[in-house]
Amino acid sequence: MRVLGKIGKFLGEFVGEVVLELLVCAVAVGLLLGVAFLGAAAYAASPAAALTGGAGLLAVAGYGGVRYARGDRPRGQGWLAGTALVVFAALAGGAGLVTYCGCWTFLP
Repeated sequence: MRVLGKIGKFLGEFVGEVVLELLVCAVAVGLLLGVAFLGAAAYAASPAAALTGGAGLLAVAGYGGVRYARGDRPRGQGWLAGTALVVFAALAGGAGLVTYCGCWTFLP
């Protein structure tokens, strides 16, 4: 009887982990598609403004990445350093999730 209980517990944990993994993957791919859709819509409306906004976002993320690599703490150094660090972390985390997930390869 104890063996059946342990097998049931294992299967329950396994199914829970698979469902959680699929949920995280779906959120990551959904965010990627949402950003791609917004970027395409912005580019269709005004290519110059979309490219400028994208370059600005990458510049802020790059600044946050440099601050993170140097080990600087954003506390007490203004809102720009903290915002740049958050933007960098969001972009790096999203890219990591999408590349780790692998389910984006099934998209048409």
